[in-house]
Amino acid sequence: MKRFSHPFMHLLVLAAWSLVMMVVALFLGVAFGISDTESLTHSHNNAFSFLLWNVVVQLLTFALPVVLVTRRYYRETQGDFYRLDFSRRSWMLALAGVLVLLFMVPLTDWLSIWNDSWHFSGAWEKLEHSLREAGEQSQQLVDSLMRECNPLLSLFGMAFVPAICEELFFRVGIQNLLQKWFKNPHAAVWVTAALFSLAHGEVFAFLPRFLLGGLLGYLYFYGSSLLVNVVAHFINNAIVVVAYALMSDGGSSLDPSQPLAVPLLATIACTAAAIALFWFAYLRHQPHGTSEL
Repeated sequence: MKRFSHPFMHLLVLAAWSLVMMVVALFLGVAFGISDTESLTHSHNNAFSFLLWNVVVQLLTFALPVVLVTRRYYRETQGDFYRLDFSRRSWMLALAGVLVLLFMVPLTDWLSIWNDSWHFSGAWEKLEHSLREAGEQSQQLVDSLMRECNPLLSLFGMAFVPAICEELFFRVGIQNLLQKWFKNPHAAVWVTAALFSLAHGEVFAFLPRFLLGGLLGYLYFYGSSLLVNVVAHFINNAIVVVAYALMSDGGSSLDPSQPLAVPLLATIACTAAAIALFWFAYLRHQPHGTSEL
């Protein structure tokens, strides 16, 4: 019972620290007048301030709680959590992970279209309206930040920092603790994926982020290096930032906020290629029990 309860209690502590730090970050945003999203479309300086505040939110809400929990409860085995391996093998696995995510884009776009087609009925219609309105406001915020901020700053604040902080929180923190609690890495991966998707706050984009979270979970479990996840997550975010920059400059008509219209057969082929690549790079030589904490 003691072994069962400890990881659960550590999860509660991690969640509590995250909530406390979120409140602190929100207070800082209000205190410095940079949490007002209405002014983003009117001032480059406001957009830059909001981007900087977003970096602070990421660091306080996601990164710091993981550092505090691992240092408090797992000081002697922190390396098993962070898995900071910068070897040539890890870089090669990171490249393979990037390609896996890219090959899965058509499938995630199909899931996005299907997820967006969901509708609530009866008494739930008002809830659907509120959720869709919140999603549209979130998308408008992203559009404003991408349009007003320098692309290099956007890469840093919207791609690089979130890649590090979110992977620390969801993979190093939550997934590891769930795996220690459940004793089942696959359950830990998919529960973490669900929390990862829910944390983004868009119900009608839950499925594509759920799949992305699952893929990142398996990259971490079988890749045995946080580097793999950070690189794959960063490139995934960076492609969106670059697509916005190209669209803003008139160099591309592709709207990154909209899913790609990839034919079904091409989607199936890309998904099969992603599975084959994942097996070849991550599973082919895996011994039994790999990455157990």
